[in-house]
Parts: sequence; C-alpha cells; structure tokens
Amino acid sequence: MNSSQRKENWIKIFFASNAVTSIIILGLITLFLFKEGIEFFGQYRNDLQRYRKSGMEYANVVTKQHDDLTLLYRYLENILSQETAALETLTTDDASRTSAEKHTKQMLELTRDFQNTKELLLIYEKKVVKWAAETKLFLLTQSDMIDVKEEALKQGLPLEDFPETVAQLEERTFFTHKELIRWQNYFIRHQREDLAKRINPIVGTESGTKEAGQITSLTPLIQASAKQQYAEILSKQKIKLSSLLNRYNPNFILPESDKDFTKVKTALTEYLSTVPLYEQRLSEWNPAEPYPLHRAFSGFLLGKDWVTNSARQDWYGVLPLLSGSLLVSMIALALAIPFGVGSAIYVNQVATAREQSIIKPCIEFISAIPSVLIGFFGIAVLGGMVSFVADERLNSLTAGFLLALMTVPTIFTLAEDSLNNVPRALRDASLSLGANRWQTCARVIFPSAITGIISAVLLGFGRVIGETMVVLLCAGNRIAIPDFTSGLGVFAQPVHTMTGIIAQEMGEVEFGSIHYRALFMVGIALFLIALLVNFLSQTIAGRYKANY
Repeated sequence: MNSSQRKENWIKIFFASNAVTSIIILGLITLFLFKEGIEFFGQYRNDLQRYRKSGMEYANVVTKQHDDLTLLYRYLENILSQETAALETLTTDDASRTSAEKHTKQMLELTRDFQNTKELLLIYEKKVVKWAAETKLFLLTQSDMIDVKEEALKQGLPLEDFPETVAQLEERTFFTHKELIRWQNYFIRHQREDLAKRINPIVGTESGTKEAGQITSLTPLIQASAKQQYAEILSKQKIKLSSLLNRYNPNFILPESDKDFTKVKTALTEYLSTVPLYEQRLSEWNPAEPYPLHRAFSGFLLGKDWVTNSARQDWYGVLPLLSGSLLVSMIALALAIPFGVGSAIYVNQVATAREQSIIKPCIEFISAIPSVLIGFFGIAVLGGMVSFVADERLNSLTAGFLLALMTVPTIFTLAEDSLNNVPRALRDASLSLGANRWQTCARVIFPSAITGIISAVLLGFGRVIGETMVVLLCAGNRIAIPDFTSGLGVFAQPVHTMTGIIAQEMGEVEFGSIHYRALFMVGIALFLIALLVNFLSQTIAGRYKANY
C-alpha cells in the first residue's frame, strides 16, 4: 500500500468515524428522550387515581354544575344592568318612571333571590373541596409513610417507635400529628434526615383539618353527602328557581330585555333537565374504582387543558400547545414558501449577476441575526403594527410574521441549490424548442428541482416548529385552543407552543416529577411530528419525481 492509498484510507476512517459518532449520539439522545418521557403515563395515571380517590373528581363535577348556574345568574345581572341604565335616562317628570322604578326594584329582588339560591350549591361545593383537599393530603402522607417504611425495612432499622407494617399503613384512614412527630424523630435518631424530611408532622394545619390534631381520609363523608346534603340542595333549588321565574311578571323598559328574559327561562329549563344527570353521576361515583391507563394516554393526547400547580388537580393536555404550534407554523409557512421559493427562482433563473450579488447576501444575512433580537423587534415594533388589526400586540400573527422572516433564508438557500443542480442541458433544450424563460422555469426547471424544493420546505417547517425564543416572546403565551370558528380572527389570537412551554417551565420543575416528564412527552411529540413530516415529504417527492 503506497502513501496515497494510506492517506485515502485514513480520510475514509476519519469521516466514517464522524458518521458513526453522530449516529450513536442521535441514538442516545432518542433513548434518553423516550426513557424520561415514557414514565409520564404511569405517573399521570397514579396522579389521576389520587384525584379520584381523594374526592376532587367529585368536587369538580359540583363545580361544573355551579358554573352552569352562575352563567344563568350573569344573564339576569346583565338584564338588570340594562334596565338600570335605561331607568337613569328617564326624566323625573316622565309618567312611566314610577312604574319603571317599581319593576326594576322587583328585578333586583329577583336577582338577589336567585343568587341566594345559587349559593346553596356554592357553600356545598366549598365544603366538598375542603374535604377533598384534606383527603388528598392524607393520601400523599400515606404514600410517603409507606415509602419511608419500606426504606426502613430495606436498611434493617430497628422497629422501635415505628412497628407498623406496610399493610397496616395501607389500611389506615387517618394519621395523628403526634404519630408523625414520633416517626420523624425515629428517623432523626437513626441519622436518616433524608427520610425524616419527607414526613410533615403538621400536615393540613395551615388550611385546617376536620378533626384537630390529625389528617383524615374523608372520602366516606363525601359519598354520604351525595345522598343527603346534595340531594336536599337540588330539591330546594328546583322548587325555588322555578318559582322565582314563573311568578315574576316582566314589565321591562327595553324590548330586548323581554327577549333576554325569555332566553333565561329557556336556559333554566335546560339546566333543570341536566340536574338529574349530575345527580346520577355523583350518586354512582366510586372512589375505589381504578383509573384506566388509557385515560392517561387520551388525557395527554386529547386533553384541552395544561394546568400546573393547581390546588385541585394538574392537567397535562398537549392539544392547546400542538394547535398553537401548528397555527403559528401555518402562518409562517404561508408567507415564507412563496417568498423563499419565488426568490430562489428569480435569483437563479432571471436575475442578472449584479442583482444576484445584492439579493443573495441580503437574504442569507437574515439567518445570522440572533432569534432573541428578532423577538425584541417583534415586541417593540411589529407588535404595535399588528395591534391595529388585532386586540393584542403579541399573538400568533406577530410570531408567524417573525418566523416567516427567519425561515425565508433557509428555504431560499436550499431551493436555490436545488435549482442549481438541474442540468443546464434541460433548460437549453426547452429554450431551443421555442419556450420562453418563464415557461422553461414553470414546466422544466421547477419540476426537475421539486425534490430539493420539498426538502427546503421541510427544513423550513422544522425551523418554524422548533423555534423557541420568538414564540416565547411574541406568541402571547395563552394556553388555550384557538377558536377556529372565528374566521380570520383566529390568526390574531394569543397562543402557546410546544417549544415555548418547554423553555418556559423546564427550568422550574423538580427533576423526576410528573411535570418534568410531561415536558419530555411534549418533546417526544415534537420528535414524532418531525419524523412524520419527513416521511410524508419524501413519499410525495418520490411520486412527483417519478412523474417527470
């Protein structure tokens, strides 16, 4: 082997080793991503099981019913507000003022009676939430006590002051604060401060417990209240609410108030028809029923709420984040693709050498601007311009414009390279057959370069959906599914994105917590979207190429 061959072999080894290293690193990153994220569903199921077992599931059903009733009350308040404003426009010498004052006063009394009746359910709701909160603290304490007991057995610690078995701890329905203090001191004496810190000897005292000096599971009390207190409240409300609206004889100042009051009566009838459904659901509620694992999957993939640090229950639904990312990406690509591909065709096929020397550096220079500076531009300048056509400065439209600006150089550069790879003989043959320059571009050059152009668009999409700083600064960060029924107004709504939520919350979560793993699952969703888009683009490009 001569020196030239030896040199060539070393070069091959060098580049091959780089490729293998890249594959290994990519594989490790993928394995780490899935390892940290896949445990989320088990944790989420356990968390939802605790949500059911504590009674918070029951409390949220009562809250939903109270919210429905509150909506009716707000309708009445709106009518009262309209009538009061109309009354103030009447002069003192107006003959109808006395009658209007009388009926407005009656409307005020009706609204107050409705509120008092509504608050019967509110008082019950607050009571159930308090019981469920204490039960949730008990369940967390019970879980911690079982864990530290298992650790004590594993370490072979003596049974003094902590003789209870794991089975006995699992069957407990309360823990006294004296017990918790004793068990905490037990671990301190045996120099296990790490386990002692997991025991809170005064758990529940800040919000108050039903029985002084102990934390109790109050699930049986919640179940019993469904057949007693809740049933009595529903009976009183049905009689009272129906009586209030039926005996009231409306004589409004404004004609629209009559229409609104008719709508309130219709809405009340609809509410009363749903009351038996609420009653049946709560009477059949079983805290011991296992929470199915598939509900944890569907809760993440189809969940409409992303709520963390909630006093009741945390929800990790990716749908509002996914819809926000796709909406911003759609806006950005709708602007970037025509500008990027169009500029590439013009520069490659039409522009003079002087024009190329000016246009190409200017477009490519945009990619050198740090994304945080583009975000500042969006906040200070573009947001103010967008506010002329939108209610808020920072929304999906602002973020979409900026991402389009950042994506144009990527699409332009790759599309222009793809056009350069088209054999010059194809263009010359087309021109020699009588086609003009634009016909040649549209019928010969563009179809021949379609694979590279689709790849350029794909990478542009990857740049858009993977961008973090701009969407974090300019998208508005409202965690809600955009209202797609609002027509063009949907483009001006604030949204949150998958990349934005990871950047915003990852630095604040506890390592290994359910919130931590939920963010990894969002990362996995981004990873799978990239794979799917890549597969579809390659399939489409392959079919298109086969036709030419």
